[in-house]
Amino acid sequence: MLLAITGAAGFVGRAVVRQLAALHPEVDLLLADREVAGFDGHETLAGDLTDPAVIAALTAPRVDAVLHLAALPGGAAERDPEASRAINLDVPLALIAAMRGRRLVIAGSIAVFGGALPDPVDDATVPAPASVYGTHKRMVELAFADAVRRDAVSGFALRLPGIVARPAAAGGFGSAFLSDIFHTALAGTPLRVPVAADASSWLMSVRCCAANLVAAALGERTAQAAVTLPALRVTIGDLVAELARHGDVSGIRFDEVPATRATFGSYPGLATPRADALGFRHDGSLTQLVETVLADL
Repeated sequence: MLLAITGAAGFVGRAVVRQLAALHPEVDLLLADREVAGFDGHETLAGDLTDPAVIAALTAPRVDAVLHLAALPGGAAERDPEASRAINLDVPLALIAAMRGRRLVIAGSIAVFGGALPDPVDDATVPAPASVYGTHKRMVELAFADAVRRDAVSGFALRLPGIVARPAAAGGFGSAFLSDIFHTALAGTPLRVPVAADASSWLMSVRCCAANLVAAALGERTAQAAVTLPALRVTIGDLVAELARHGDVSGIRFDEVPATRATFGSYPGLATPRADALGFRHDGSLTQLVETVLADL
């Protein structure tokens, strides 16, 4: 099997490659990103996904499946809607069109739900995106569902929750503070958290996220509608308290910004029976999530 992965050099992409190399060495990989250093032993493709020649190489007949992880982050997408359209909409639409008869897994986002959420959010919740990023992700979900309906592709469009812990000060991510909390606990440095302690988010470790993506890419099941992945609903105060068992959180201060709270700190309960039935999983507990993230850092 030859599996092509876009965004392979990114935070999630590298975690996926590590899991595939460790657990599925029989799978050949074609790793694509703008820069693809550090992937010795794997076939790589350096280039811009907006280049039709790169899309053609990624979807050549020899490629059995594509795992599409590349994206322009939400904050950057809001600042540059045209770039978001090119990367977050046009690229996945091109992959859907080119992967006719083959497997495609697209990493989407819970940003499709928007801001005013019912409690709980479940498989019947109607997406109402309130950002450029969320809107483009929702448009891709609809196009993917139509392609599955027509038997043009198989696979999944998966809605990823907040994935932690990204590299410190990850550019373009409005939710970067959720990852910075982990780095701060390890380093004992100051951090202003732009939400209150009772703010809540849906989180998943990058290791757990990679396991779900690998299962989706290598499996045989297909879902027409987008699948919201399971995640832990975590209050930021509880997260900091758990991190205090492992590091120094004395420098963390809560200084709520209402807009940040509305976008990244107001998540209600989450029920994902479809994803559960398909075998997708969250980290199990806040304690396990923290231990997994810190071990990887």
